[in-house]
Amino acid sequence: MRQLLAVAVIAATLAAVPPLAAQEPAVETYTLPNGLTVILHPDHSLPQVTINTWFWVGAKDEAAGRTGFAHLFEHLMFMGTARVPGNQFDMLMESGGGANNASTSSDRTNYYSWGPSSLLPTLLWLDADRLEGLAKAMTAEKVDLQRSVVRNERRQSYENRPYGAAGLIIPEALYPPGHPYRHPVIGSHEDLQAATLEDVKAFFTTFYVPANASLVVAGDFEPEQAKKLVMQTFGAVPAAPMPVHATAPPVVLEREVRRLVTDKVNYPRLVLVWPAPPAYRDGDAAMDLIAAILADGESGRLYERLVLDDRLAQDVQVLNDSSELSSEFSIEVTATEGVDLERIKRAVVEELERFKTAGPTDAEVVRVKAASEASFLRRKENLRARADMLNAFYRTHGRPDSFARELARRLGPTGADLQQWARRVLGEGRVDLRIVPQGEVAAAALDARPTDLPEGVARPIEVRSLTLANGIPLHVVSRPGSGLFTGTLLVDGGDRLLPAGKAGLAALTATLLTKGAGGRDATAFADAVASLGASVEAEASWHDVSVSVSGLASRLGPTLDLFADAVVRPTLAEADFAREKDLALAAIRARTDEPNAVAGVVSRILLYGRDDPRGRPGRGYAETVGSLERRDVTDWLPHLVNPANAALVFVGDVSPEALKAALDTRLGAWSVKAEKATARPAPLARLAGGGRLVLVHRPQAPQSVLAMIRPVAAGDETVRTVRDTLSTLFGGTFTSRLMQNIREKHGYSYGARSGIADDGNGLLLTARSAVQTAVTGAALAEFKKEFDALASGNVTPEELGKAVRTVRFEAENLGATTASLASALAELAAAGQPLDLPRRQLAVLPGLTLEKVNAQARSGLYDWGSLLVVVVGDKEAVLGQLAAAGFPKPEIVDAEGRPLAL
Repeated sequence: MRQLLAVAVIAATLAAVPPLAAQEPAVETYTLPNGLTVILHPDHSLPQVTINTWFWVGAKDEAAGRTGFAHLFEHLMFMGTARVPGNQFDMLMESGGGANNASTSSDRTNYYSWGPSSLLPTLLWLDADRLEGLAKAMTAEKVDLQRSVVRNERRQSYENRPYGAAGLIIPEALYPPGHPYRHPVIGSHEDLQAATLEDVKAFFTTFYVPANASLVVAGDFEPEQAKKLVMQTFGAVPAAPMPVHATAPPVVLEREVRRLVTDKVNYPRLVLVWPAPPAYRDGDAAMDLIAAILADGESGRLYERLVLDDRLAQDVQVLNDSSELSSEFSIEVTATEGVDLERIKRAVVEELERFKTAGPTDAEVVRVKAASEASFLRRKENLRARADMLNAFYRTHGRPDSFARELARRLGPTGADLQQWARRVLGEGRVDLRIVPQGEVAAAALDARPTDLPEGVARPIEVRSLTLANGIPLHVVSRPGSGLFTGTLLVDGGDRLLPAGKAGLAALTATLLTKGAGGRDATAFADAVASLGASVEAEASWHDVSVSVSGLASRLGPTLDLFADAVVRPTLAEADFAREKDLALAAIRARTDEPNAVAGVVSRILLYGRDDPRGRPGRGYAETVGSLERRDVTDWLPHLVNPANAALVFVGDVSPEALKAALDTRLGAWSVKAEKATARPAPLARLAGGGRLVLVHRPQAPQSVLAMIRPVAAGDETVRTVRDTLSTLFGGTFTSRLMQNIREKHGYSYGARSGIADDGNGLLLTARSAVQTAVTGAALAEFKKEFDALASGNVTPEELGKAVRTVRFEAENLGATTASLASALAELAAAGQPLDLPRRQLAVLPGLTLEKVNAQARSGLYDWGSLLVVVVGDKEAVLGQLAAAGFPKPEIVDAEGRPLAL
């Protein structure tokens, strides 16, 4: 997927979205003379638009010896044309506050852009321009650059990711020779290296033609105006023949196909995969529901058997991955310490046979259908997701306005249907893949950019603040008509209340809150939550414990009952404690498998100190968690979940008064005997002792993770807004300085990002990338070059204008869904920031000047000498590179920041 780095610059929004209509959304479908299908969906809820184009070409359409070509071409589509050269596609879009992304599957390639409604002419023009002019401007140099980026993406997504090899092995094992799905979408290094400029142009002229695409325009526009814009832009693209697409008969495995691979992991994993009915065909919805019954949450049959009861596994994932020609029904199980995969397989097969013999229970069917309905409504609520659904429904149902039909398809299968399809699909014809730890056996209209439309105006949200009977503040945003709600209980304190020897107790306690409550055991509680189409989750940080709840507004009462049970009446059974402690220890041991996780753990330990609550890992250390007893949980629970330190933030289809009454009934009398939390420690303003360069040795790593971090002094809304703008242009978008240098100019990495984020009552500036091992020193030198350049205060007017538009658009539209708005407000509350901070920051944006921004850049914020730089990579390959690039000899530490000898 062409990665666009998120612009998380303001943690809330001023945009409240009016309700989505319960009926089919307004849609008009027509065809241009050149064969392009156009789908218009006006929605005036927010001043935003999105365009979403599906080209019906994917990995299945690639020629022999050219695997990975569809995905490579996705990257090449952003390499510029004669009219929009170089990176101007992204620069023009982001200068108007817009952004874009793309994805490739076996069946289709999808390009989508979004931004303020005023930007619609530009979005259409840019996409039409590259459809008409990309091949003419393609060069061998562009192909070489993106070939390097895609090959590094393969390394990052498959070769350097724990268990990532499964995605490379399963296609060959599951599909017969000659089948279009026999290779992974990412392709092979050999085939990618063999791609030529002539191949690229031939692929484009064959598949990137109007008749092979459908365009969705969704959002705040007038249909007649949009039709003229579409005709002026896409209408200028000449017609071409519809290409022939690859087909294949249904896949049938007569026997089990076995594969084994070693990987740099601590625990073995079993992956079982069956060929399943194609997407949207008979049986596809049934297999989705079967997957949910088996492993959707803790009430899933396989999760209950393998994780909760037999304690054979750390986690279980079941997925029905649907594609046009055939789907893949997979079960993935990661073993616990010392457990044989064959034993796990026997248990899995026993549960499948039990399901095929007796079928699902009525309660299971109700539960997974409720979850499916809730998931469908959440996707429909989001404009970008809705646009993608319109394209998908047009492709599969022949009509984009098929939401009711699709929901009926998803909810239609009966218990008897599920039993029948399980018998047909889940037999002995499957792939058995074992991943074991290494060392173990085993034309004219397009010549000018059109003028932007008038900018829309976002509607301000209204946060109502009330107080429960026991004094807990309640902040509510009402969204009538969404049919959904999300809320969070934030309890100040978290890990900072605990002594260093109890590190990890807050996280373990938070986990146990939802592992049985209100008289229900872990399975019964999970089943009750899932049956309502809801979720109740808890987590802890160094500064708080949070319990979140989301669900259907029509089931608010019973969902809040379960939420209150988790908060006030957790079971905390000895068996649950023992199991979750073991899982926590397994997760602690496994975090060394993930180099990005190692970089994060080491960075915080070295920044704050190993025993400082801000520095120790959220899950704790093996020695501290290993010493915990159930009594620690019961003794500390009143301190960690104390109403005297609590606040509630809710967003949803409910009135503030009704919500307060419902919460008063369930939480109004809640009290504990514990003191109010002490103040949070004073935030760091700088790195003690100045900058440091640290290396974490990861033998034979194909990539090096580069992580830079430093504390940042607090500031008012003006200072925060200036910093957010700097962060955006430095590493927050695709056209940011880091991304353009590390990925687009040098091809060192799949992506490079930076940001400034709240950390309790402090702020942290971070930058990160995973680069090819062979260019570790050169890549770090480029990072230093970019830091030094920005520290000199060399922001240009063009950069500032683009960043301001991006910041404003993201801020105004961050709350486009119930869940995203609730999350944004909860993040503000958790950081101790006023809930109207976004309004204040948006008021600052028009007054930002180049002088103010460059003054802040020169203030030392981006001083390279103030950074803690952590490199996770192979020291044998890296040390010489760092010295050659002019860096001092790094400190060598282990995966928990302890010094090691060179």
